[in-house]
Amino acid sequence: MALSLNNTTEMDLTENCSVLCDNSTDVAATQTLKKAMEILSYTNYVLLPLLLVLGLTGNTLTVIIMQTKRYSHLTSRLFLIALALSDSVLLLTQPLNKNFVLMYLGTDLRALSSIGCKAFFVIFKTAKMSSSWFLVFICWERFVAVWFPLKAKIICTKRVAVALIVLVYVFILTYTSIWSYASQITKNNICHPDVYDKSDPYEVSRFGTFLLGGLSIYSLIPMCFLVTMTPLISIKLSRQGRKRKSMMGKSVRRKTASQDTNRTTVMLVGVMVAYILLISPVTALHMSAFFLRLNAFGSNALGFLVFKEVSQILEQLNYAINFFLYVLTSSMFRNGLEELFGCRNSKSPGTSVKSSSGSDFKISIRKKYQESGKISTISK
Repeated sequence: MALSLNNTTEMDLTENCSVLCDNSTDVAATQTLKKAMEILSYTNYVLLPLLLVLGLTGNTLTVIIMQTKRYSHLTSRLFLIALALSDSVLLLTQPLNKNFVLMYLGTDLRALSSIGCKAFFVIFKTAKMSSSWFLVFICWERFVAVWFPLKAKIICTKRVAVALIVLVYVFILTYTSIWSYASQITKNNICHPDVYDKSDPYEVSRFGTFLLGGLSIYSLIPMCFLVTMTPLISIKLSRQGRKRKSMMGKSVRRKTASQDTNRTTVMLVGVMVAYILLISPVTALHMSAFFLRLNAFGSNALGFLVFKEVSQILEQLNYAINFFLYVLTSSMFRNGLEELFGCRNSKSPGTSVKSSSGSDFKISIRKKYQESGKISTISK
């Protein structure tokens, strides 16, 4: 099936919408947008393959590390593995939504068949939505470990984790499959996820309902959970840190405990802020496309194209950096990485599993609680 390149490349898209832009902005603003679009096009040539390689490498290492004996007893590893898999699927499918990739291939692989078009966006949307909820589950498990340490082993079990993962995939897969009615191939042989009769009030209302539901599942509801639980976790950790200080007195352990608590608090807030900053733009993109009656991935005005490219870059960055966040914020994860590459002896005393308020994972909560009052936390 041939692809009409006149409607797919960034430079052609710029030319297609130049008249519309001139009608809505002055010449200087139009030239600025054209320059921004050109810069973003070259940036995509570098960032797309770079983030793809880094993201897939990091997610693969995460899955391998989570399969080692060090983490076999942790329920959080199941969420981390599922998160890595969903992020990897997103990273692999995202390039096919890029115009310069379609130009390079000379055809839209998503549009080889109507079923293929629908299946692509079902997989793409399922990966995006499920990733957000696995992050929520990790935060939820951390919340339980901090606020209800003695009940954590009863609530946060592997059976519960598997059930939640399966439930998320089944529910989201069902929702996106029903929503796939709007994923169709246009006259230009391009597969779009938002094809419907924009002049029909019923069709507009129908698609708008699915879009609002999809965005709620993808970002709006997860953000509410993260914004609610993260401050509560930080407050609890801060109180525990002050309590440990009063119990330990002036000692090296006091300084270490304070540093761990501060690092964990900063990490928790950082994860929440990063998620909101990187995901909010693409949420706004789809809402704007709906209210403006545009195809989110179609040929639109320059201003919208610039917004789309920036949003997609931020979104892809969100799914590529998790591994590096684990390395930066978790000494336990770094130890596992060193063992994987043979830089550390897994049986040495220095690698014994230990808990601190800066830890990413919940380990032996009841035992550590009885020994020193420390409560393990689970980071992203």
